[in-house]
Amino acid sequence: MPKTLKWGQAYSVLLDVGAVADAFILDTSTLDGTDTLDGSTDFVDATEYVLSVAVQRGRGSQTEQFSPGTCRILADDQASGRLFDPANTASTWYQGNFDLAPRRAIKVLAGTAELFVGAITDLDITYEQPNLSFATISAADGLYELSRTSLTAFDPVSQLTSARVTAILDRAEVAYSTALRDIATGVATCGTVAYTDNTNTLSALQSVAIAEDGRLLANRKNQIVFDPRISFTFSTAIAQFGGTAINAIPILAIGVAYGQETLFNRVQIDVDGGTAAQVAPDSASQTQYGVQTLSFSNVPLDSLASGSALAQNLLNKYKEPEIRFDEISTSMYACGSALFATVLTLDVGDVISVTKTYTAGLPLTRTENVFIESVNHDITPSDHRIRFGLGQAQLLTAFILDTDTLDDVDVGLG
Repeated sequence: MPKTLKWGQAYSVLLDVGAVADAFILDTSTLDGTDTLDGSTDFVDATEYVLSVAVQRGRGSQTEQFSPGTCRILADDQASGRLFDPANTASTWYQGNFDLAPRRAIKVLAGTAELFVGAITDLDITYEQPNLSFATISAADGLYELSRTSLTAFDPVSQLTSARVTAILDRAEVAYSTALRDIATGVATCGTVAYTDNTNTLSALQSVAIAEDGRLLANRKNQIVFDPRISFTFSTAIAQFGGTAINAIPILAIGVAYGQETLFNRVQIDVDGGTAAQVAPDSASQTQYGVQTLSFSNVPLDSLASGSALAQNLLNKYKEPEIRFDEISTSMYACGSALFATVLTLDVGDVISVTKTYTAGLPLTRTENVFIESVNHDITPSDHRIRFGLGQAQLLTAFILDTDTLDDVDVGLG
């Protein structure tokens, strides 16, 4: 059953053991219990034996692609009576062939909010003399599953990036569940260059994300998400970190970046099947900072003109170094129960507002609207720490005729 930790939040770690886990068993199940006649789920609740949970999802920079999200669970196998141990044939999770095994599903919940959904990749047991044993369960999300499949050769049609993502996921050799997709309509168009045998599926999808300058990731519910071009957004911040507002989420630590990590003043795009590289330079930035190149090869766009447009879009975002908040951390213990629902459901791609107050210098406060680019959870009996990696976001408000000026960079056509 869920375990409520000292700050008042209940947590659950659910494991798919490959067999109905809540079927009513005569002389074992209780009449007023939760078991049902036919059973309803393959998941067992392993929460009472869990010692810690660590979740890592996202990317380190907006110019990188997303890696598979991971989860690591440490459990007390000795306290469980060796339920986790694949060598224990007496385990109720052992059904002839061990059913708590690689590729079985796993869920980590805080209340009803999914912190991680994925599949087991490793189950390791450590024995410590005389009688202690610990289980380490490693899991990964849908991006890892896609990285383990390859395409057979096919000739695609010219189509929007979002349609290309769907076409790849629909391939028989991929067959990714349609229920686990959240594909937004793209703005760029992919070309007709053929895919060869043994093209890695995740690499092919990431190339489409590069063509779009969008995001391709697995969210906290393990849906494959494709977001359209990230240039500006009319979104509003859905959470406030720092500051004096009543609903402000407390910040334990905050990082500020001002460097060349996202400084690129020459962007080169090599369109797949194209005859010449498409280059967008900024001479003023190069004179001031030296030449910093961001390049992508075999980008599956439909034309050289599309490659040129992508290069210019990237140059506009990264030609000047930005002073920016790049990471913040908070904890459930510090937040208080009124903020639990907000903090726990934040995910990659959400826009948040971050405020830092200073005791010296000018200005005395600084507020930025930023994208969440990564989410990390570290859960122990003493606290639940959450770290958010951040990326720059340009938020626009809708242009109002006879009110806004034509050269205002903070307004746009919605």
